[in-house]
Amino acid sequence: MCREEELKIIEKIKAGDSLLYDRLVLEHSPKIMSVIRGVVGNIEDSEEIAQDVFVKAFFSLDKFRGDSSFATWLFRIAYNMAISKMRKKRYIHVDIEKIRLPESVNDQNNQNEAEERERKYIILEKLLKNLETHERFLIILFYNQDKSIKEISQITGMGESNVKVTLHRIKKKLAVIADSKMEVSYG
Repeated sequence: MCREEELKIIEKIKAGDSLLYDRLVLEHSPKIMSVIRGVVGNIEDSEEIAQDVFVKAFFSLDKFRGDSSFATWLFRIAYNMAISKMRKKRYIHVDIEKIRLPESVNDQNNQNEAEERERKYIILEKLLKNLETHERFLIILFYNQDKSIKEISQITGMGESNVKVTLHRIKKKLAVIADSKMEVSYG
């Protein structure tokens, strides 16, 4: 769905045609679910948070000005709700495979590649568990959802330079954690 079409649908919803909201939910729910599940780690809570995100977005639609894309606005709501839920429940689980599953591999020639990808996912999952919730969220938005620095800035409310610096620090932190884990493995 293009931005113009989306804005027209939003205007119609604001004018009272609430049934059109289902189209927006269908369009955006897979990405919202993916990000939330990557942060929260379990499907039941992820579904609950995603549902809450779409309910809140529906009732707050009059506040959507269109300065950013609807997806960015939704990610902002999802970010706030996921962080809030994590604080309340003190989650630590991150299942990176639920964020993005590796492509299915049927060809025997690709078996080694699939095993290597699986090994990397397991390592990444362990590394992400060492990050704070907001750090995981930034990494997931940037690397998994391919959000730009500007979009992440809009979603999180952080300045663009702050997003860059924070992502850089997170990468350095992950490198230090990875190095220390490797030393433990070999030591």
